[in-house]
Amino acid sequence: MSENDRPIGTSGSAVSRRAVFTALGVGIGIGAVGLPTAASAATPGWSNPTLGTLTSGYKTPSRPDHAGWDIANSQGTPVYAIAAGTVRDIRTGSYPGDPTSGPLPGRTGNSVHIDHADSYFSYYGHLHRVLVSDGQRVLAGQLIGLMGTTGNSTGPHLHFEVHRPRLTTTDPRTFLANRGISLGSTAPLGSTGWPSVSQGTTSWVARVIQYLLRGRGISVVVDGYFGSGTTTSVRTFQSSKGLYVDGVVGPITWTALILPLQQGNSGDLVRGLQVALNARGASLTVDGAFGSVTATAVRNFQSSRGLAADGVVGPVTWSTLI
Repeated sequence: MSENDRPIGTSGSAVSRRAVFTALGVGIGIGAVGLPTAASAATPGWSNPTLGTLTSGYKTPSRPDHAGWDIANSQGTPVYAIAAGTVRDIRTGSYPGDPTSGPLPGRTGNSVHIDHADSYFSYYGHLHRVLVSDGQRVLAGQLIGLMGTTGNSTGPHLHFEVHRPRLTTTDPRTFLANRGISLGSTAPLGSTGWPSVSQGTTSWVARVIQYLLRGRGISVVVDGYFGSGTTTSVRTFQSSKGLYVDGVVGPITWTALILPLQQGNSGDLVRGLQVALNARGASLTVDGAFGSVTATAVRNFQSSRGLAADGVVGPVTWSTLI
């Protein structure tokens, strides 16, 4: 089955069609400094909750009541269950700056709370969106939400806690390290898809972003360097779409930037596609024309990744390319 549900039939950077933007992926290429030494392999049945940079720690001298770790990344970065369990409760409907507590005292913002075996309990706070419901059974590494900045928060991050029993907290960084997982850096079990790209990056991915921005009507120099000019252009695009404005191209910004493409389209969006295909082994002229040669390159890539080889570049092909 095609990723898309009807022919495009247009050319240029504006493409009018209905597309299903499904699975969001994870941020990559970011590091966390000073992680505790983890085992050589993660213990089966356990997963990192997300990827990102560790910021505020567990019960530090400056924040003795901070009962978890904060992991920062771009808004929309996926958040995963650390182990199998049952969703005890959730909170939705919160907003940035919301001062009201949720199911746990003092914790604000959208959140998910999961009961695990052996009286363990995990908490995931400040979410942009909750993707599970009360009483739902989840598996280790299952997508449960998207990182956000709801509640008492100064920027997108996950506030993550581990309890045993509930309301008796333990250091979640050490807890996961003892199970072979470096909080914030070990790939979660369910992770796939979109990278998180920010200022300072020089790569073909930055060049793709620049072409996509131009294809969406945002002025930017295409040189493969994600400098201050590109950051400003990303911020302009995010503001125009009502997104969180941080200048970082994470999962939500990626899915807003891309449009489905197929043979017959032309313009900067196609140039971005051709750059990505060349990075994956094709040898295309980056001319912005989605002709038969580009269509063949798309089908070859789709076949190599086990995707439906229909030559249509929908959200699944885009995320696999990037």
